[in-house]
Amino acid sequence: CGFKWLRAIGVSRAGAGARMARFPFPRRPQMSPLPPVLTIDGPSGAGKGTVSRIVAHRLGWHYLDSGALYRAVGVAASWADIDTSDASALVRCTFDTRIRFVERGESLRVLVNDTDATDELRLETTGALASAIAAIPEVRAALKERQRAFRMAPGLVADGRDMGTVVFAGAVA
Repeated sequence: CGFKWLRAIGVSRAGAGARMARFPFPRRPQMSPLPPVLTIDGPSGAGKGTVSRIVAHRLGWHYLDSGALYRAVGVAASWADIDTSDASALVRCTFDTRIRFVERGESLRVLVNDTDATDELRLETTGALASAIAAIPEVRAALKERQRAFRMAPGLVADGRDMGTVVFAGAVA
């Protein structure tokens, strides 16, 4: 069976172990593991954002609020007067928009293209815009890529819908 090739080159089964021990096959290079991700999911208003920020802060990890990411792209699209039915323009906007989460004292600020948009992100109209763009499969795919880019050492705490099942499948939930 598996040792036929050894016999073909003149090595017995008993000698194979000794020969392999002295001349091991080259090992495959070890890939460095991805930084860990902790996902926090739950119903709206349950406090998952607060818990996520506290956990990220205590662990010294990065934080991702996926809902804020969708809203930030919506805000950027509205600032650029992009038609929300134009999927390709929204996908470009998704990748062209700089989004950062910045802690300032006790609060978390969201910078969209270096402008503090935190208050605008919480408006009802922004939520409706985020829902509209989230319904477009190409935009969801682009945002999934953007969300995965937040995975950096030493780790990431991600809060939002589908974080542990779709975006970071295999993360600690």
